[in-house]
Amino acid sequence: MIEGHEVVASTGVIATGPAEGARAGARLFERGGNAMDAAAAACLVCAVLEPQAVDLGGYVFAAVVLDGQTGQVWSLDANSVAPAAAREDMFQTLPPRLENRGINEIEYGCSVSDDANIYGPLSVAVPGLLAGVGTLSERWGHLKWSDIVRPARDFLEGGLRYSLVRDAIIKKREAIQRFPTTAAILMPDGCVPDYDAPWHRRDLASTFHRVETHGWRDFYDGQIGRAIAAFVQCQGGILTAEDMAAFLPRVTEPCSGSYGNAEVHTAIAPNGGFSVLAALAELDRANLGPDGHADYWGQLAGVLRHMWTRRLHGVRSGATPHGTVHVAAADKKGNLVSATISQGGLFGSCLAVPGTGIILGHGMCRFDPHSGFDNSPGPRKRPLNNVCPLIVRTPDRDVAIGARGGRRIVSVMPQLVQRIVDQNCTAYTAAVAPRMHTITGHPLDISANFDPGIRQSLGALGHHIEIPDEVAGAAHGAEILKASGQLRAGGNTWAAGI
Repeated sequence: MIEGHEVVASTGVIATGPAEGARAGARLFERGGNAMDAAAAACLVCAVLEPQAVDLGGYVFAAVVLDGQTGQVWSLDANSVAPAAAREDMFQTLPPRLENRGINEIEYGCSVSDDANIYGPLSVAVPGLLAGVGTLSERWGHLKWSDIVRPARDFLEGGLRYSLVRDAIIKKREAIQRFPTTAAILMPDGCVPDYDAPWHRRDLASTFHRVETHGWRDFYDGQIGRAIAAFVQCQGGILTAEDMAAFLPRVTEPCSGSYGNAEVHTAIAPNGGFSVLAALAELDRANLGPDGHADYWGQLAGVLRHMWTRRLHGVRSGATPHGTVHVAAADKKGNLVSATISQGGLFGSCLAVPGTGIILGHGMCRFDPHSGFDNSPGPRKRPLNNVCPLIVRTPDRDVAIGARGGRRIVSVMPQLVQRIVDQNCTAYTAAVAPRMHTITGHPLDISANFDPGIRQSLGALGHHIEIPDEVAGAAHGAEILKASGQLRAGGNTWAAGI
């Protein structure tokens, strides 16, 4: 196995975070698996090793898949679906809090009584993650389902450490303490464990065993699905066993556009990629100069502002803690996968189903809690989200790329495409390049690796500059180099290949 921030191989490559997710996917290439097998296995490993970012109960799996045998690009949409009993006025909206501002204040300009759309039973819609992983494996994979599940199960049975989640627990301590079943998993004895404390997840290991032996559909129409629905309902939620059993991912043609000489494909709406395509179309018409000048970044800020105005109709700016992972994989048969998976915020709903080890994502918080809007809650409705998996096809290479980072994903993805197409950047060099995010045009959030001279010039032009901890999170990509047949993968976290 070859591994690092960027790798070149001949059989298969995969990039994601955590690093063990990339390694687990690469090992499946050694067993005869393809890119779809590797990506599916890596998603499940990530759900074990980064449950704050995406759990087995994660609300969304969205992917674009290039089938090397046919050359067809597909959208695989396993976005969460609201329960049939959802109503547009189901959440009581209140004036925004001035302190302890969260998702509602930052993204929707209000507060919600008891934060019911963010935490607890009413925040839970049908989780899409496992249906997306199962469909990816079932429709395009070569290996048996047990081969896909086993790497994640092995991590559980080998034992984990609280170092994987301790910092996230501290950030979400107050929400976790509201739910005894979740506190039992994350804060045994009411305390935040030490980093090196062993973390035994026997209930989750049993759930993985059942998923392995009974198939992924058991999560929806079998014992697991019924247990999820029954617990959510007994806690005051509206999710039913019928809602769970009715859920199916959508496999369709992708949402597609172009930039320069490249085709760009993404998952269908209401996943976030349609806004990326709109921004790329405007960037194409603008014909921006090189990014070594402040004028470029000033014009880019205008494009992002236009994109967000169309996307949110003037909703407030802001960024909230996110729980998201991106996986990209490629193989020698020409298969390519770009998949983004998410809990929503850290630990999602913070509601764990007893006896299963599953912490449920909060798909309902992706709806605007106000009534009367296109993205207000509704029965069996899919919420607007920010995940933007992409496949970029140029004359020379096919590239799967995506990132984590909440709303900032939508701002950063056009920049990654632009670097790949205009500057011939690899997935890795695009991932680590300077980034910008803005919604209203003020402020401009820029990454810490920005050229100080450009930063100063932007300030002189009247832009208010802020430098957050990150502008979106880690990006990961995988590439097929058409002339040589070589495969390349890389990103901010890790890549591995065979």
